[in-house]
Amino acid sequence: MVVIGILGLLVGILAVAVIPKLTEAKNKLEVKQVGDLMAGFQNLAADDAKKKKLRTPDVKDTKGEKFYEMAFKKKLFEDSLVSKIVSLNSKTDAKADKEWIDSGGEMPPNSCSYTAPVASKVLTVMSMKGTNRTIFLTFNSRNWGNYPDAGVIVQWSDGDTAEYMMKEDAAADPYNIDGETWDSNASEIIGEKKPFDNTFE
Repeated sequence: MVVIGILGLLVGILAVAVIPKLTEAKNKLEVKQVGDLMAGFQNLAADDAKKKKLRTPDVKDTKGEKFYEMAFKKKLFEDSLVSKIVSLNSKTDAKADKEWIDSGGEMPPNSCSYTAPVASKVLTVMSMKGTNRTIFLTFNSRNWGNYPDAGVIVQWSDGDTAEYMMKEDAAADPYNIDGETWDSNASEIIGEKKPFDNTFE
């Protein structure tokens, strides 16, 4: 009984001491992963042939998850980025393999954790700076609460790297996003409320 009690205590201590550190390490790696994804967008923006594809009828109106699906199908992104569109701390999503791209199928459900602008406006949103800055990508509503202690990851249109936004930051001027909406209804923020109004699920 004593041994079981000690083991239980040790498990409890490990849970309290180790798990937060692992989560903190993941949230730092998440920033790097978003950086890799943004490099894919920057490569797209530097390639005239790819930029033209953003305006084709089958691509131009896609956004969010559907944009990522089309971006891989149309080779706007390298296949290696397929594994980068799933949050490292997602409780709902899983990385897809590349077979669906080669077969021309659909991207598997729950294999994308991030938002994206409408395809036809990707380049415009990327260029928004200063007082016009906006969030280019963030977590979708399934993954909004992945890092409750750090906040929600955001890549600003004029940001060098991704960062985390806390509820308190969003509630302050000039955005004034309601805290209850932040906690419970991310789908009412993404694609709707500034500065999230140019990125979609």
